[in-house]
Amino acid sequence: EEALKKKEEEQFEKAKDELRQALQGIPQAAVLAKSLLVDNTPEGLRIQLVDQEGFPMFQSGGSELMPRARELLLMVAKVIETLPQKIAISGHTDGVPFGRGTAYGNWELSSDRANSTRRALLEMGVPISRIDRVVGKADTEPLLKEDPNNARNRRLSVILLRATGDGGPGGAQEIGNGKGAPKADDAPARRIGAVKEGDEVSGAYKTSADGKLEATVLNIGPKPPAKGKDKKDEKK
Repeated sequence: EEALKKKEEEQFEKAKDELRQALQGIPQAAVLAKSLLVDNTPEGLRIQLVDQEGFPMFQSGGSELMPRARELLLMVAKVIETLPQKIAISGHTDGVPFGRGTAYGNWELSSDRANSTRRALLEMGVPISRIDRVVGKADTEPLLKEDPNNARNRRLSVILLRATGDGGPGGAQEIGNGKGAPKADDAPARRIGAVKEGDEVSGAYKTSADGKLEATVLNIGPKPPAKGKDKKDEKK
């Protein structure tokens, strides 16, 4: 067991070095370096993409990754692919509330940004079996506790989870009741349906050791058709 822990620590240190080296080889390295935080935590190796004032990772109030964020995330994806651990993805906002009169707030925004990150990582080659959970945490875990409205509190986090490198094969498509509901929500899991590539998922989900996806999921279903492609709008 100690040998495995030592090997994992060596993997994490190597990953940190690879990210630093990759960052040096891209334009605007000095600026982007301020948006990439990497630290070793009790949960695992945490990689964070952090907003700077005037230099956001997402479009304002939305979940679409900015090109600079995709560039950083591609670096992260390449490192993830070289390691065996499962990953946890979380979205975080600052403490600035949305305007009144809308039901959409920081909880929804942080969840959407976490799922946008998940989809981007899958597009970049990370297998779905590597995803352990995806959660939105709103402004509950600020990076700068003394300044909750600071831009740097707006961030996404990808954690390579300790002691998950020998997990079983993933990619199973069933979500249902079972063991290990996500830590982000202790409520019982509900059977929602099958997760297919391209589905929209809002909430948190967790992959068990045997590859099953277990979770409390808010919404799941196919993406809505792109504008202009609805069958009703097609010319006959």
